[in-house]
Amino acid sequence: MAGDVKRRRPYRSPRRQEQAEQTRRRILTAATACFIERGFADTTIATVAERADVAQETVYNAYGNKPTLLAEAVRNAARGSAQQPILSQRGPAASLAATDQLEQLRLFAADIEPRLHRVGPLMAVLEAAAGGHPQLAELHRDLNAARLRNLRRFVDALARNGPLRLANGPAADTVWALASPQLHLLLTVTRGWSRRAYREWLADSLAVTLLAGDHR
Repeated sequence: MAGDVKRRRPYRSPRRQEQAEQTRRRILTAATACFIERGFADTTIATVAERADVAQETVYNAYGNKPTLLAEAVRNAARGSAQQPILSQRGPAASLAATDQLEQLRLFAADIEPRLHRVGPLMAVLEAAAGGHPQLAELHRDLNAARLRNLRRFVDALARNGPLRLANGPAADTVWALASPQLHLLLTVTRGWSRRAYREWLADSLAVTLLAGDHR
């Protein structure tokens, strides 16, 4: 009887899945380098495929199109090697859980600086291309909104440990501006600051701007 026939389950080879994931990572690494070196317009699927040593069809199958590839490159850079949602990662979780405001700011600066270092060049590519590409413009808005949502969580945690000079909304906007990819690039690339100098400046600036009392 037909009802007695067992349905065959699709076979999934762990090794094949691992190889496919390695190929995706290789494509993403190649795309990241191409976007930073060439910009969005001059990066093609063909150049990414050549750099990743795969067929163009493999790139399309893995990521669909070039805007999606840029979006994944930005997400990957922001999350780093952990690849969990940012607030679930160890660094942000530690800054949210700390009970001393100055320690929170130190942990925050130490965690966000490597993220800005990775994602800043890609955000510059996205920002430059967004004006002429509706899908990229939407991506740019969504990423900035997501970053602000995460920073509001941090400011809420900061406010639980003591009063702030600003209301939580303006305080989150202040962190959003001072800890932005654009300002990180301006100081570390254009002005040539060391990454350590930026981290120390960020923590000190946020303390003076946000915390009640004298933190100079």
